[in-house]
Amino acid sequence: MKQPTSPQVATSGGADPLARLHDIHTPPPVTDWPITPGWWMLSLVVLAGVIGACIWLYRRWRANRYRREAARELERLRARYQADGDETAWLRDYEALLKRVALSRYPRDMVASLTGEAWVEFLDKACGSNDFRMGPGQILIDGNYRPDPEVNIDRLHELGRDWIRRHGNLKEPV
Repeated sequence: MKQPTSPQVATSGGADPLARLHDIHTPPPVTDWPITPGWWMLSLVVLAGVIGACIWLYRRWRANRYRREAARELERLRARYQADGDETAWLRDYEALLKRVALSRYPRDMVASLTGEAWVEFLDKACGSNDFRMGPGQILIDGNYRPDPEVNIDRLHELGRDWIRRHGNLKEPV
């Protein structure tokens, strides 16, 4: 009976057969360019979205220019009042400023003829509050016709600033 032989590789000179093997050649890394058409499409969609958002923001900024100018004018009214202390002149100029802002935002036939209670009702409806009819804004109903109106300048200033900032669309005319 023959004994099993262990597998032996014939070598020449007793050298290690693995030493003759070459290293594995790896392929070069995959590059990002040229990108596939799907990435080009996604890039175009994102670019269009960014441009659209910029255009929308610019238009909104331009549309609200009258609000920024009115807020600056309101601050000038306050500074003028602090210099001269004339409440009657402040109240007249304050109401005229609110009317100009309303005329720049709403149709002329809706706003121009409003006075008294209809005017303060319009102001309340435009910003969704009751501060003109039930609060310190009541002075706008007939304050210009009183000889010495009692005016809370600070509260009316805040009220006017909030109205300039928040007035919006009216669902129905006053």
